[in-house]
Amino acid sequence: MAKSGLMGKRIPTIVGILILLGGLFAGVVLVNGRQGLLTKAGPTEAPKNVKISNLGSNTFTVSWTTDTPVTGYIKYSEDPTKINTPGGDIRDQISGSSQSYTNHYVSVTGLNPDKTNYFMIGSGSQLYDDTGKPFEVRILQQVIAPPEDVITGKVIGADGSPINNAIVYVEAEGSQTLSAMTKADGTWRLNLALSRTDTGAVLTYDPATTLISIFVQAGISGTATAITNTGKDKPVPDIVLGKNQSFIDTSTATQSGAIDSGTIKSGGFKSITEQAAPVTTDNSAPGSQIITNPAINGEMIATSSPEFSGKLAPGTSIRITVHSATELTQVIKADPSGQWKWTPPQGLEPGIHTITLEYTDANNVFQQVVRSFTVLAADNTGGIPAFTATPSATITITPTGTPSLTPTMTSTMPATTSGTITSTGAMDATLIMGAAGLILFIFGRVSKKWWKD
Repeated sequence: MAKSGLMGKRIPTIVGILILLGGLFAGVVLVNGRQGLLTKAGPTEAPKNVKISNLGSNTFTVSWTTDTPVTGYIKYSEDPTKINTPGGDIRDQISGSSQSYTNHYVSVTGLNPDKTNYFMIGSGSQLYDDTGKPFEVRILQQVIAPPEDVITGKVIGADGSPINNAIVYVEAEGSQTLSAMTKADGTWRLNLALSRTDTGAVLTYDPATTLISIFVQAGISGTATAITNTGKDKPVPDIVLGKNQSFIDTSTATQSGAIDSGTIKSGGFKSITEQAAPVTTDNSAPGSQIITNPAINGEMIATSSPEFSGKLAPGTSIRITVHSATELTQVIKADPSGQWKWTPPQGLEPGIHTITLEYTDANNVFQQVVRSFTVLAADNTGGIPAFTATPSATITITPTGTPSLTPTMTSTMPATTSGTITSTGAMDATLIMGAAGLILFIFGRVSKKWWKD
């Protein structure tokens, strides 16, 4: 009787082992499959170039770009544990339906002054946070609004065609960032009088000579930069996508150092790349202290957000450009001691970069200084120190670090830029199948003893 029941004793054990192995195999397949799908979606939908602008006593604007056209929105709240108030793209608010874009522009109004708001970015099918925590922005205190000062302009392509839905970022000297979106005819307008300083005070500026830095973000269509002043902002001359332009009359130097007005193009509208100017790259040359960080050409740094610094004549206006995958440009001014410091508004990718300083010296001669540097990958710093970054005039949220997941309802939500996504939920099948197999395995062992008895 015992021999005839041998297979009966073994069947529960065998079945348990098979189910246990099947559960482990299924779980591995499901996890890998889920990770593969999400990772593939991440780089195309993930927000890039996240930027805050139009910060006021009851409003702020969030903008970003994506690799492919997707829908975009934010969820925000004063309570970081209950971020559920929706805010849609301004174009969707006008049309009444959600559309897909590569540039995303969400303006939030009706907020309480002097309060911190927390938000997450909805981009495509996912929600994104700032490396495992919500983005946050401090709403400014109420102030008496100055008289309106509307500036206008137009963005066009290389062929002269108008660029629709481009985001135009504008900064007057010492101000936070304002922004506007171009219309179908390429035109844009904003109220420069809304400019605030880093402390939140109303910006005081000269209506004829204050420098204005402009950056145009047109998503997959490209970018552009321009520099003008308050004497040439009604309208700003046409900004051509893909170019760096200066709309200020600056004199260039001949070999003798004399001012040659004949080299200035009609109206003073010149491309920065076309200006004839001395370039200083030798660190042993006079004026090598103009840029002290990076101290030498080719210096290696271990941070994607370095602080550049140097010294010029007190009060000198400086146009800084970092030549990267996306050129980053801003106009700053040396402090009363001549010191200047600046941190790029977004992280720099690993690799070789150059920084260019352009300014007019005490003799009214246009000068240009260029220095190269290398940003190391995060895992290849080799103990090399990083420049210590301090906040710059540009209010920018630049998420960095390893992406994390923030669960909301039934979807998983990776953090910002890399597309590396930690998957959740798929392990449930593994655990259930494994538990079932383990129970049957134990039952088989117990039943073996029962059969003998």
